[in-house]
Amino acid sequence: MVELVLSLNDRSGEYAKHAAVVLASVFSNIKKTINIHILYDETLTEENRAKLTALARAYHHYIFFYHVTIPEDMLQASAQVHKIDHWTKASMYRLLLPNFLPADRVIYLDCDVWVNMDISELWSIDLGEHYLGAILDQGKEGLGDYFPTVGLCGDTYFNSGVILFHLDNIRKKENWYDEMLYFLRKYPITTMPDQDALNFMYGSNYLQLDQRFNTFAYEGLNPDNKIVHFAGEDKKWWDHHSPAAPIYHSFLAMTPWAGACTPAPVANPQPGPEKECRAVQPPLFAKPVGPPALIAQPVVIQPQANPLHLIPARLLPQIPVAPVKRKRCRSVRLRLRPKLRKKSGKYRSIRRIRRLKRQQGLRRRVLPPAAKKWPLLRKKTVYMIRKSSLKKSTCCLKRSS
Repeated sequence: MVELVLSLNDRSGEYAKHAAVVLASVFSNIKKTINIHILYDETLTEENRAKLTALARAYHHYIFFYHVTIPEDMLQASAQVHKIDHWTKASMYRLLLPNFLPADRVIYLDCDVWVNMDISELWSIDLGEHYLGAILDQGKEGLGDYFPTVGLCGDTYFNSGVILFHLDNIRKKENWYDEMLYFLRKYPITTMPDQDALNFMYGSNYLQLDQRFNTFAYEGLNPDNKIVHFAGEDKKWWDHHSPAAPIYHSFLAMTPWAGACTPAPVANPQPGPEKECRAVQPPLFAKPVGPPALIAQPVVIQPQANPLHLIPARLLPQIPVAPVKRKRCRSVRLRLRPKLRKKSGKYRSIRRIRRLKRQQGLRRRVLPPAAKKWPLLRKKTVYMIRKSSLKKSTCCLKRSS
């Protein structure tokens, strides 16, 4: 079953409506039931959430809601990024997908795309051992000097508006979360934090997809069998002066935001249930609440034994280390000989302690082995001079008459 993800930070109250238009464009082209995963925070109102649920049920698809809480270490790392307030927090949620989404693979879509094709074509692409499938960014011209300043390669730089994630392959990369934190701390000058971080983490092992899966909108574009991306703040298709505004409003009429929503079902007639996930902190999954038969078993990521976030070895500078001669300081020598040190602590050197020991007779004198034999040799010499035997005579003396 196709797994589709959208993320929302609805501070203005309009982004939920834009997400509904994207879903309506997906539903009008796909011919089977899909799972929709909505990543949201406290800005999503109950009313807008109920409308998204009604839209999914009207087309007979399954919808899941995940209330995401950004981890504290990630908030601290991103607090120094200059452009972090320029983008919504929802753009950072996709960086945490391997932590809490119970799926092997997933398609991520921005809320400013028009899906004018059966998205199952994108889902059916085999990623092999790649971390994700994405399309080269078509707006990178003139940024050749920018990419080296944030440790990226401009030739392989991809856009993050449409991504096919292989979450199982990413979970095998044990240090993916540490690399993300390292990038945010190392390059606070990044202008697109989420997209640059994804390129830094997975740019060396991703599958480049056909451009029709993420085609930037331009005048005279043929949108047939394409996913059209209205990238750029001045090119959004919901703007009234945009050439694509009539298309946007035609899909908006298929959603509950139009007042009456009467779509034609194109898939399984059984409506999909609404499920909700609790707030999560990496590296654990959030487990959906609902009937067990309708929920895929999540893949649990065990917490790391070492809570510190290690910098990848390939990113550390190679600094030559000179051998250091070990030198034992005087205080260490004194600590190694506590019996020789008085409690008053007035002796400051080992040499002085030894000299005082010799004066006080504390040092035991050891005689050489030859000195022990001197008394015996002297005694033997005396007996030889007197011509007397060292052994006692065994003869008895007789008295003479």
